[in-house]
Amino acid sequence: PNEAMIDEAVALGGRIGLVATFAPTLASMVGEFPGECELHTALAPGALDALRAGDTHRHDAIIAECAGRLVAEGATVIALAQFSMARAATEVHEHTGIRVLTTVESAVRRLRARVEARAHG
Repeated sequence: PNEAMIDEAVALGGRIGLVATFAPTLASMVGEFPGECELHTALAPGALDALRAGDTHRHDAIIAECAGRLVAEGATVIALAQFSMARAATEVHEHTGIRVLTTVESAVRRLRARVEARAHG
């Protein structure tokens, strides 16, 4: 599920900021990015607990704050590592002003492109 988002982030170039709400996800995803890309990571502590408690506003705000720190460190695109984080993409974009990628949207774009290519090819 991460492949399409990783490919989009790498194609955009620059410094990629990767945010996760679950430490094992962050650790495992780092190895999925090509070694030559410049990747900066951040764990959004407390965001997953907020989501589990039903506090979606706090969940999104914590993620946006983490993304903002990555942008302050030079990130030029933000990648949200988990499907559950996709809901925060708008707030992250509003907070950072840069492109935000989610695994959900990237996967849909890739699937749509493949379906359209088959329909036309």
